[in-house]
Amino acid sequence: MDQLAAAKIRVPGVEVRIVERCASTNEALLAEMPAHAMLLAAELQTAGRGRHGRRWRSARGAGATFSIRRPMRCEQRRLVGLSVAVGISSARALRRLGARGVALKWPNDLMVRRRKLGGILIQTQPAPRAAGSISRPSSAGSMVVVGIGINCRAQPRLGARLGRGIATLDEVLRRPLSRNAVIGAVAREVLGALSAWERAWQPALEKAA
Repeated sequence: MDQLAAAKIRVPGVEVRIVERCASTNEALLAEMPAHAMLLAAELQTAGRGRHGRRWRSARGAGATFSIRRPMRCEQRRLVGLSVAVGISSARALRRLGARGVALKWPNDLMVRRRKLGGILIQTQPAPRAAGSISRPSSAGSMVVVGIGINCRAQPRLGARLGRGIATLDEVLRRPLSRNAVIGAVAREVLGALSAWERAWQPALEKAA
């Protein structure tokens, strides 16, 4: 089993942390709410979830399970549709790694030939304001946490337990690929999508300021 290592996950400008085990990387970042961009990856999640509270299952070392936390200047109402942009960027990153046929199934499933390769969960909160701030809500911004789970290694009988087709990167690529490389590639692409989203709203943000 290849081990996750922060030094091997190259995401410029982002603090990378690795934990052996946690309930949910999304919930951990939402609880901590650091003021800077951060990526948290876990060897094992015990309470990961997707949309509508569905559980995300992944055995230790079998998946790339991580969350990215980034402050955004956009308030929450301007983040509607962000999940699609993040999903498209994630699929693009995997295709660039050689995983042909990866596509987004609206709104948050990464699919290969009708089988699920991964999933995405985005959660947002209003950005905390500095003490004494009198900023209007529209200029306060948001905290965005993007949780991503990608099946990398085969997990026997997982598809039967879930009642759906499951794909893995090993199968699609026909070779093993370091989970550190997968996380780094997807994270860089997703952060680029978040920056582009923020730039698209820049004129409106400047007008509201």
